[in-house]
Amino acid sequence: MPWRPGFPVSLLPLAALALAPAFSARTPAAAPVPPKDAALGVVYSVHPGRDAQVVFTSDAALERIVGVSSRVVGYAVAPADDRPSAQLLAGEFRLPSASLDTGLALRNGRLRSGRWLNASDFPDIVFSLTRTRDVASLPTPANPVLPSGTTLYSATLVGDLTIRGVTRPLAVGARLTFLPGSPATRRKAPGDLLIIRAEFQVNLREFGLNDPAMSVGMVAETVRVDLFLVLSTVAPDDGP
Repeated sequence: MPWRPGFPVSLLPLAALALAPAFSARTPAAAPVPPKDAALGVVYSVHPGRDAQVVFTSDAALERIVGVSSRVVGYAVAPADDRPSAQLLAGEFRLPSASLDTGLALRNGRLRSGRWLNASDFPDIVFSLTRTRDVASLPTPANPVLPSGTTLYSATLVGDLTIRGVTRPLAVGARLTFLPGSPATRRKAPGDLLIIRAEFQVNLREFGLNDPAMSVGMVAETVRVDLFLVLSTVAPDDGP
């Protein structure tokens, strides 16, 4: 699904930096980066534990379910040469299945059970990034919070999504914001930042999820996913 202009470019995450709390000591460790990927360019590591990184919405006939997680870990590699920064060369993002919270303990248990995500056997939902296409520059808004040198792009992230051991190709339209390190960005994370925003849809049946709740209108066959990831050239374990 191509990136849609439903995300106002002016409403960037840095607008709320003054309200951002310090990282928790329970923040997960950074995901390991394979040497072959690290050698491709500049590595940006996901900083989890604070933002609503993933929000999914199931809008079925008889029930609307919203789930959220702030525990995504992973990395993306940007080119170190004169290619556009948004021409990401590799990456991987892991969402712990058991971290999704729908607001009800009973429903969370069902979501993590063998009927649905089977979190005990398949602990992570994984998106493996293989290439980036359709990279285009976007205008940078006049915003005193944004450091000099901030660049914005639209792009399509291409790779494979794995849910409950089933892998399907996925192309995600996204907006990528690159921010040089500054006093303002350090309120979010040390180093230079990459912020990834995307909206896309996932058809549950394509991943073998065919629970009867879908047939009776309690769970939608297709869920909408809203993605917000903050990555930095300084991995979480290396920060102050």
